[in-house]
Amino acid sequence: MKSELKHQNLKYFNTFKLNSYTDHFFIVRSFKDLKFTTNIFSDYKDTIVIGGGSNIILPEYIASLVIKVDFSGIRMISNFENTVLIEAYAGESWHDFVMYCINKGWYGLENLAFIPGTVGAAPVQNIGAYGVEFSNCCHSVVAWSLSDGKVIEIPVKECFFSYRSSIFKQELNRNLIILSVRVLLSRKWNPNLEYFKRNDFLSKTPEHTDSINDFIDTICSMRKSKLPNIKEFGNVGSFFKNPIVTKEIFLNALNFFPSLVFWKQGEDSYKLSAGWLIDNCGWKGKKYGSVAVYDKNALILLNQGSAKFDDVMNLAALIASDVYCKSGVILEIEPKVYY
Repeated sequence: MKSELKHQNLKYFNTFKLNSYTDHFFIVRSFKDLKFTTNIFSDYKDTIVIGGGSNIILPEYIASLVIKVDFSGIRMISNFENTVLIEAYAGESWHDFVMYCINKGWYGLENLAFIPGTVGAAPVQNIGAYGVEFSNCCHSVVAWSLSDGKVIEIPVKECFFSYRSSIFKQELNRNLIILSVRVLLSRKWNPNLEYFKRNDFLSKTPEHTDSINDFIDTICSMRKSKLPNIKEFGNVGSFFKNPIVTKEIFLNALNFFPSLVFWKQGEDSYKLSAGWLIDNCGWKGKKYGSVAVYDKNALILLNQGSAKFDDVMNLAALIASDVYCKSGVILEIEPKVYY
């Protein structure tokens, strides 16, 4: 079949369900398709690679080359006495991959269950939940270099993972198509409960049970209680990062909000609850055009049916400006925004 670009509305390729039109859409399903992307790569100023579309905000019209990766599959690379090295291809559902590993008796990803999106997006955002990040289990990332036209393997140390970020979200965003991830998992289930201990949530977790199923049910229930039904309201989950600030900024914010929710990160570093700040600045349930702040979780913006890119960004700017004026804290948008 001839490799070619096509016109496409990306509404159903992004979970915020924004209408976004491009004449430069291409789905990668084979090595031949990868070579085609290299041949046309230099014709474009920018490249957008999408998976499940759960961490992107797209404009109404896109002049960039838009690539969707459709590789799927899971395989064991190495089988050690206590650990296994597993490779999952970029097009796999992240949650399905987590459950597949659990059912095989491979552990380490449990706290990341029920996170939307595909495997290929996991390293870009360094997805995380309940005290665990993708980087904790990552061995390496396999990608296609658009400029060189070859497959490369990037060790975890060279991914430069940080809070909701990586080299794939920064310098290498344009040049690489992530093909698969390789994770090192344990054969023994040893639940990570540090987040729950720090936040006094042990009563909500199956601490005293040996059942992995109970643990997963609890994780999924907690996430469902915080998230709107994505089939009813388009959204990207958390819209803002929890800001990590210096002691000076923390104390200043605490002066305005004595009940501020925070987590001490180090000698001079504090992570603040962005959702708590937004809520206590009065934004929960507020609307702008067809975009609204979720009335059960102020960290989430909702498409109420006909949201436009400008509405989303204008509401986000109003929220960030208000939080800064009232607390001195700068909020950063978590999903990748394309203009």
